Amino acid sequence: MISEQAQKVITCILPMGRGMALLNRLVKEKGLTAVDIHHARGLGRITPLRHRGIGEMAEKEILTVSVPAAEADDLFEFIYTTAEVNRPHGGLIFMQKLHTATHFTLPELPEETA
Repeated sequence: MISEQAQKVITCILPMGRGMALLNRLVKEKGLTAVDIHHARGLGRITPLRHRGIGEMAEKEILTVSVPAAEADDLFEFIYTTAEVNRPHGGLIFMQKLHTATHFTLPELPEETA
Protein backbone atom coordinates (compact mmCIF):
# COMPACT_ATOMS: atom_id res chain seq x y z
CA MET A 1 0.00 0.00 0.00
CA ILE A 2 1.47 3.37 -0.97
CA SER A 3 1.24 6.04 1.68
CA GLU A 4 -1.04 8.92 0.75
CA GLN A 5 0.72 11.15 3.27
CA ALA A 6 3.62 13.17 1.83
CA GLN A 7 6.99 12.03 3.16
CA LYS A 8 10.51 13.43 3.40
CA VAL A 9 13.83 11.72 4.01
CA ILE A 10 16.32 13.14 6.50
CA THR A 11 19.90 11.88 6.14
CA CYS A 12 22.50 12.56 8.80
CA ILE A 13 26.20 11.65 8.49
CA LEU A 14 27.70 11.37 11.97
CA PRO A 15 31.00 10.48 13.61
CA MET A 16 31.22 6.80 14.54
CA GLY A 17 29.36 5.85 17.71
CA ARG A 18 26.75 8.60 17.76
CA GLY A 19 24.03 7.10 15.57
CA MET A 20 22.52 4.39 17.80
CA ALA A 21 21.71 6.76 20.68
CA LEU A 22 20.01 9.09 18.21
CA LEU A 23 18.10 6.19 16.63
CA ASN A 24 16.83 5.08 20.05
CA ARG A 25 15.62 8.60 20.88
CA LEU A 26 13.82 8.91 17.53
CA VAL A 27 12.04 5.60 18.12
CA LYS A 28 11.17 6.10 21.79
CA GLU A 29 10.52 9.85 21.96
CA LYS A 30 9.17 10.55 18.46
CA GLY A 31 7.56 7.18 17.65
CA LEU A 32 9.35 6.80 14.30
CA THR A 33 9.71 3.33 12.77
CA ALA A 34 11.37 4.06 9.40
CA VAL A 35 14.88 4.66 10.78
CA ASP A 36 18.07 3.05 9.46
CA ILE A 37 21.78 3.24 10.26
CA HIS A 38 24.63 2.07 8.07
CA HIS A 39 28.37 2.72 7.98
CA ALA A 40 30.74 4.42 5.57
CA ARG A 41 34.36 5.55 5.41
CA GLY A 42 35.89 8.68 4.00
CA LEU A 43 37.74 11.91 4.50
CA GLY A 44 36.26 15.26 5.30
CA ARG A 45 37.06 18.23 3.13
CA ILE A 46 38.72 19.99 6.05
CA THR A 47 40.66 16.96 7.31
CA PRO A 48 44.17 18.18 8.22
CA LEU A 49 46.94 17.10 5.83
CA ARG A 50 48.72 15.16 8.58
CA HIS A 51 45.70 12.81 8.72
CA ARG A 52 45.42 12.29 4.95
CA GLY A 53 47.71 9.29 4.62
CA ILE A 54 46.91 6.19 2.58
CA GLY A 55 44.28 4.21 4.40
CA GLU A 56 43.67 6.98 6.93
CA MET A 57 39.93 7.23 6.54
CA ALA A 58 37.43 7.96 9.27
CA GLU A 59 34.44 5.71 9.82
CA LYS A 60 31.05 7.41 9.81
CA GLU A 61 27.50 6.38 10.64
CA ILE A 62 24.76 7.36 8.23
CA LEU A 63 21.32 7.68 9.77
CA THR A 64 18.37 7.81 7.38
CA VAL A 65 14.81 8.43 8.52
CA SER A 66 11.54 8.75 6.60
CA VAL A 67 9.16 11.24 8.20
CA PRO A 68 5.78 12.81 7.42
CA ALA A 69 6.33 16.05 5.47
CA ALA A 70 4.20 18.01 7.95
CA GLU A 71 6.58 17.09 10.80
CA ALA A 72 9.82 17.16 8.79
CA ASP A 73 11.08 20.61 9.84
CA ASP A 74 10.55 19.90 13.57
CA LEU A 75 12.21 16.48 13.31
CA PHE A 76 15.09 17.96 11.29
CA GLU A 77 15.70 20.47 14.09
CA PHE A 78 15.43 17.72 16.74
CA ILE A 79 18.03 15.58 14.93
CA TYR A 80 20.29 18.59 14.31
CA THR A 81 20.39 19.58 17.99
CA THR A 82 20.37 16.08 19.47
CA ALA A 83 23.19 14.83 17.21
CA GLU A 84 25.17 18.06 17.82
CA VAL A 85 25.73 18.58 14.10
CA ASN A 86 26.35 22.27 14.84
CA ARG A 87 29.70 21.48 16.54
CA PRO A 88 32.99 21.27 14.63
CA HIS A 89 33.28 17.84 12.97
CA GLY A 90 29.76 17.12 14.22
CA GLY A 91 28.55 15.77 10.92
CA LEU A 92 26.26 16.72 8.08
CA ILE A 93 22.49 16.70 7.75
CA PHE A 94 20.16 17.21 4.80
CA MET A 95 16.52 16.63 3.85
CA GLN A 96 14.78 15.82 0.58
CA LYS A 97 11.33 14.94 -0.73
CA LEU A 98 10.42 11.28 -0.96
CA HIS A 99 8.56 10.24 -4.11
CA THR A 100 6.65 7.29 -2.61
CA ALA A 101 6.69 5.33 0.62
CA THR A 102 5.07 2.16 1.87
CA HIS A 103 3.30 2.54 5.19
CA PHE A 104 3.88 -0.16 7.78
CA THR A 105 3.44 -0.56 11.51
CA LEU A 106 5.34 -2.72 13.93
CA PRO A 107 3.45 -5.13 16.18
CA GLU A 108 3.35 -4.44 19.90
CA LEU A 109 5.97 -6.61 21.62
CA PRO A 110 6.76 -6.97 25.30
CA GLU A 111 9.82 -5.11 26.56
CA GLU A 112 12.93 -7.34 26.60
CA THR A 113 14.94 -7.70 29.77
CA ALA A 114 18.62 -8.52 29.81
